[in-house]
Amino acid sequence: MKIMGKADPFKGNGGALAAFRPLVPRDLPEVLELYNQYVRTSTATFSIEPVELAEMEGMVLGGDRRYASFAVLVEEALAGYVLLARYKNREAYDTTAEVTLYLKEEAAGRGIGTQALDFIEGHAKSHGFRALLAVICEENQASIALFRKMGYFQCAHFREVGRKFDRMLDVVVYEKLV
Repeated sequence: MKIMGKADPFKGNGGALAAFRPLVPRDLPEVLELYNQYVRTSTATFSIEPVELAEMEGMVLGGDRRYASFAVLVEEALAGYVLLARYKNREAYDTTAEVTLYLKEEAAGRGIGTQALDFIEGHAKSHGFRALLAVICEENQASIALFRKMGYFQCAHFREVGRKFDRMLDVVVYEKLV
């Protein structure tokens, strides 16, 4: 598989070194494709129908700059994205953010997620955040393992709060103080 005219940077790259830069409008088609792949095939997102470009733009490029979105790059190819989102729209939560990470399937298991969380935690700390939350479908054990590895602890378990693929799904929340 070729990406941007180069050999696939993910193939055989067991310990890939990731780089990060703010997401920009030109990233939106690829970010949209990645997100909609998760919509169609997994419970990593509770969106049921694929989203449109304008909605994706609002999800990753809109609003307060503290809640930033970053491209996760391996050899200049988009491997995924990581972002901070507002937890609740009340001032008392201004030091709390939700962490979201989506990686391409071929980028998983290469240490890229660990690097992305480390990066976004540094961004969060330098922008005055104290608590980071990861809201994860309980059956997404790979994500749970990644967040646990990074020092997040389970602080909530919501039973049967989502329905997707004709199944009732639990959600767990993991927290880390930075």
